[in-house]
Amino acid sequence: MEVLQMLLLQLIEQDSSFGFHWKCREIGLFQLCFEDDLLLFCNANEASVLVVQRGLQEFANLSGLQANLAKSQLILSKSSHGNREALFQLLGFQEGLLSVQYLGLLLISSRLKISDYQPLLCKIDKRLKGWEGIGLSFAGRLQLIKSVIMAFHVYWGMAFILQRVFMRLRSECVPSSGRVTLIRGMRRWQNQVCLPLDEGGLGIRDVQALNYALMSKHMWAVISNCDSSIWVQWVQQYRIRHKTVWTVNANAGFLVLA
Repeated sequence: MEVLQMLLLQLIEQDSSFGFHWKCREIGLFQLCFEDDLLLFCNANEASVLVVQRGLQEFANLSGLQANLAKSQLILSKSSHGNREALFQLLGFQEGLLSVQYLGLLLISSRLKISDYQPLLCKIDKRLKGWEGIGLSFAGRLQLIKSVIMAFHVYWGMAFILQRVFMRLRSECVPSSGRVTLIRGMRRWQNQVCLPLDEGGLGIRDVQALNYALMSKHMWAVISNCDSSIWVQWVQQYRIRHKTVWTVNANAGFLVLA
């Protein structure tokens, strides 16, 4: 992907008609990639899309790797519907709609809705159902909660500020059995069960406190102004601007950190 980035960068520098996405222009962002997943950003006009198409074609000629048209999508904003047919013809991609998932997480620029938690709740429910019919002791059920629910929660908790409504839905998504009684009972005695074992608790982490702790990692990255992070550069340019995290005016769109 580094070769593709170099090809696209060279074409962008040579073609003054290329337009960056309006939320990427200031930091010159046009590509994000992770292993075989690739996101490309540009202005929704034929000149910019043509530069992207040329870059993909040159990369294919050099490496023999072609874009999978069946899996590739072109996502346009509502304001670019006038020339959408020409853009689809240039790339040959399918039409995509927001929001999309990337590495199992929603790419979203606003606060999560109740429906957005459904994939996470379904994964937890599916994993718990796999343990149905297995006679687990209290210690076994406790370990199940720690390993299954916490594993999924940590992954999402590293990316989003999870609302209290998720904490309620999480217990309601578990099928009716002995497990749901255990979990709902824990909600009533949350302060007690979240204490360490040597203090009389069950050693279950407070999921909300854990979520805030995971978010503090992102906060520290912004405060320390980590230049190696594209995300930090974007937040500094488009959210913080010339202020600090202590003086910036936070709104609903600012809640999504990663």
